[in-house]
Amino acid sequence: MKKSIYLLTIMVLTPFILLAQSIVNGIVKNSSGPLVGVSVQEKGGGATQTDQNGRFKLALRGTKVLVFTSVGYNTQQRDVKQGGNIEVIMQSSSQDIDEVVVVGFGTTKKLTSTGAVSSIKGADIRQVPTSSVQNALAGRLPGFVSVQRSGQPGKDASDFYIRGVSSLNPEGNQPLIIVDDIEYTYEQLSQINVNEIESISILKDASTTAVFGIKGANGVLVVKTRRGESGRPKINARVESGMQSPVTKLKFLNAYESALLWNEAIANTVGDNSNQPFSEADLAHFRSGDDPYGHPDINWYDRIFKPSSQQYNTNIDITGGGESIKYFVSGGAFSQNGNLYNFENEGDKVNNNYYYRRFNLRSNLDVQATRTLKLRLDFRANFNRINSPRAGNIVGEVFNFNKIRPWSAPFINPNGSFTYASDTQELLPTINARLAAAGYSLDRRNDINILFGGTQELNSWLKGLSFSTRVAYASVESNGREQARDEIPVYRYDPSSGSYQLKGGAPYVLGNYTLRAYQGDYNSRVNVQANFNYARTFGAHAVTALLLYNRESYKTKGDKKINWIPQNFEGYTFRAGYNFKERFLLDATAAYNGSDRFQAAQRYGLFPAVSAGYNLAKESFFKDAFSFVELFKLRASYGIVGSDKVTGDRYLYQQVYNEGGNYSFGETHQPSLIITEGNLGNNNVTWEKQKSFDVGLDVNLWKNKFSMTFDYFNNLRYDQLVTSQSLFQHIGVGVSPSNIAKVRNRGVELELNVNNNIGAFNYNIKGVLTYFKNKILFQDEPAPAYPWLRLTGQQINQPLGYLYDGFYTEENIGTSPKPSGGYEVQPGDLRYKDLNNDGVIDDYDRTVIGKPNIPNTSFGLTLGGSYKGFSFNVLLQGTTGYSFSVQGSGIEPFQSQFQPIHQERWTAETAAKAKFPRLTTNPTTINSPSTYMSDFWLIDATYLRLKTIELGYQLPNKWLPFKMNNARLYLSGYNLLTWTNYSLYQQDPEVTSNSAGDAYQNQRVVNLGIQIGL
Repeated sequence: MKKSIYLLTIMVLTPFILLAQSIVNGIVKNSSGPLVGVSVQEKGGGATQTDQNGRFKLALRGTKVLVFTSVGYNTQQRDVKQGGNIEVIMQSSSQDIDEVVVVGFGTTKKLTSTGAVSSIKGADIRQVPTSSVQNALAGRLPGFVSVQRSGQPGKDASDFYIRGVSSLNPEGNQPLIIVDDIEYTYEQLSQINVNEIESISILKDASTTAVFGIKGANGVLVVKTRRGESGRPKINARVESGMQSPVTKLKFLNAYESALLWNEAIANTVGDNSNQPFSEADLAHFRSGDDPYGHPDINWYDRIFKPSSQQYNTNIDITGGGESIKYFVSGGAFSQNGNLYNFENEGDKVNNNYYYRRFNLRSNLDVQATRTLKLRLDFRANFNRINSPRAGNIVGEVFNFNKIRPWSAPFINPNGSFTYASDTQELLPTINARLAAAGYSLDRRNDINILFGGTQELNSWLKGLSFSTRVAYASVESNGREQARDEIPVYRYDPSSGSYQLKGGAPYVLGNYTLRAYQGDYNSRVNVQANFNYARTFGAHAVTALLLYNRESYKTKGDKKINWIPQNFEGYTFRAGYNFKERFLLDATAAYNGSDRFQAAQRYGLFPAVSAGYNLAKESFFKDAFSFVELFKLRASYGIVGSDKVTGDRYLYQQVYNEGGNYSFGETHQPSLIITEGNLGNNNVTWEKQKSFDVGLDVNLWKNKFSMTFDYFNNLRYDQLVTSQSLFQHIGVGVSPSNIAKVRNRGVELELNVNNNIGAFNYNIKGVLTYFKNKILFQDEPAPAYPWLRLTGQQINQPLGYLYDGFYTEENIGTSPKPSGGYEVQPGDLRYKDLNNDGVIDDYDRTVIGKPNIPNTSFGLTLGGSYKGFSFNVLLQGTTGYSFSVQGSGIEPFQSQFQPIHQERWTAETAAKAKFPRLTTNPTTINSPSTYMSDFWLIDATYLRLKTIELGYQLPNKWLPFKMNNARLYLSGYNLLTWTNYSLYQQDPEVTSNSAGDAYQNQRVVNLGIQIGL
């Protein structure tokens, strides 16, 4: 009877119980698709996790407030007043103290790391519309300093440095790049498909870079690619299309404005002012444009370069697997077109434009061969094509006044034939003629990487012990192809008679293309690693250890004296770590390795480092006083690291002999090849060394809603290899570099993060700052005539020049110092300070001006947020503390086209507001930056960019057709706006200093994309 009553009661109350326990279903995603294993908990109620499709189901019993948590993502809360379906978009959080960070030959947690490491997830830069990985990192990581020198398709990758520069050798500042334990070059890094990247870390202090020993002094950039996950196959596709345009649009004066300035310059030039080239009639024709063939007026920049061009990006990846096999397979194609108009000659079918084509394929396979043995097989193939016109550097052609002028020739003759610049010395066919008919140059490059490795657990021998080994092979093969036509029929049209005159020596008709091919890079790299790893916890004590053997052999086809002779590197590394209750932390590292670039006795070296940390947040007294603090870790490191990136001959300890030239024997000329003595060898030469000190503070507050990382570093680079400057030149022979120079580099880094939410709106703010300043302590510099000429004590690549002291005027010209050489100055010329007070401006009056051409301060501010399916991300990035100048065809009259700044030249009427010296046709005057570099020409290159912006929308599942489980639309931009503090130059602030400023302009990109998951 009682059982019947219980049963009846349950049947009656069940509907009410189910009503009280509403069922909520949902899916949890990130920007790439569904997330597996996200914890879903109701406050005061039950909990569950998302399945392999990112879905969950939970009965509501308590507050009906769900909390979503996952390592590496911001915690989210959602109010669920009743059951039903919900969709949650998780935002990544790089500041979780349990986040795993990739370091050299292993991983570590932020909580227990004692080194200076910054990292970013691949997902955070995946939608940046640029072809090069390093371009996407600017302003995002403290310690990362970059400059993008060119925007040419396929050659737009930034030069970058970690914590600035410390070496007097140009290549001695390039960081080591490691991708899945394989060493990469700058160029190879730029070719990686960002879709393949899981994370990027930069290792900055001795405790993290000493494991690389002789290669660690410049910092290390470590890339980890994506790998498979257990579950059904997940297919993710991404398709993008973008429009790109120059960040800086060049402006040149028209024919009338330029002719006026030329006439003025002729009048200003002593010995060249008798006849002005343009009469009043000429000026009238230029002004009215009534004689387009006799008095043409062509804006060559506008006629050659389009306002915009296209780029396309397509990627597809598949990930999945089971307990035995996991896989990640990715393929991508990237296409970037140049900004030239199409001048293809009819019938040629030849693409003479700039363009870049890249095709990527990657397969990462993980196999659980036995219960204790894991195998790994990675394969990567990369195919690149970079095309450019044989006409040459087109930006440089447009800038160069000596090759083309606004009035030199019509764009094309009335009958459709091409013409040439008849008023220039070279008499070149016009730019469009050469683009249409001269052909192209195509560089082709193929990269293949293969890695096979395995990890065997050895718990049966010693708990926590494992053994890993791997063999990696990487090869590069490149070649070039040219379709060349050296002679083009061009005609000069006479509008008065309607006749055409063929240029002397030119053919009457177009000839056939000549096909040429040449060998480029051809090299291979084999790397072998074997290591024992140990990790174990004994109550409150945690111990880790690594013992590594590493050998690499690199071969290249090049100079026949060393053709295919391998360059070898070999080393041993030991690393040990200890922490007590995650409170007291200690790490020690030692690498013993060397390079065959040095003589056997000097080949190997020991590179030790030690680091320690103290996490006060784990102390009970600290917890009681500051319960909102999750992490408050003080850390410090000190060690010695090295660099073998030095200039000079490959084997610096060997005497060099060079072949070249001929010697005549006998009564009649009998030429014979001669061998000459080259640089003397240096038996004591060895690698550069660096003492690195770092002290840092890591803070996380309010459940990781706020975090801060601060570092101060002090590096002393010594035994730097430079060629002695104090040897007498009359010894009659060159010498190899010696280990004599010394540089100190100090600086600070700061990273601030805020991650929070207001209801369903999640937002994040990230700020990064890097500042460094180096100082040359010794470089064997001969004593200069005056102290202000000394470069020792200054920064690396510190420019020297004259100090601008206004313009010469009628009032001061008599009492002011004059330049040496007898050059007669005039009012309106630049006047410089006479530092040694001898009344003459010469080399002894040069001194330190401006700053080097690598910024010593860089910063970035990221603002991001999401609301339901909508998201945005904005990055403001900038640099300061560096200078640039432009010379020759970039700015100097009669070498450069006339530019708007030339209209602000000095004249008697504009003397009070002039921004440019008087015009003259003499190229060697005191007004020339090529002859007299001064701080008038070397300007502060501080800038601020709206570097990237992204707007996205995650489509609700109910909108998705077929078997799609994820779809996202996004609009992104790159280099959208730039603010600078100068107007003298029409140049991007990242231009190479002391150049003509004629690099292909950096590009602004607006990109539309869609991402689909199945």
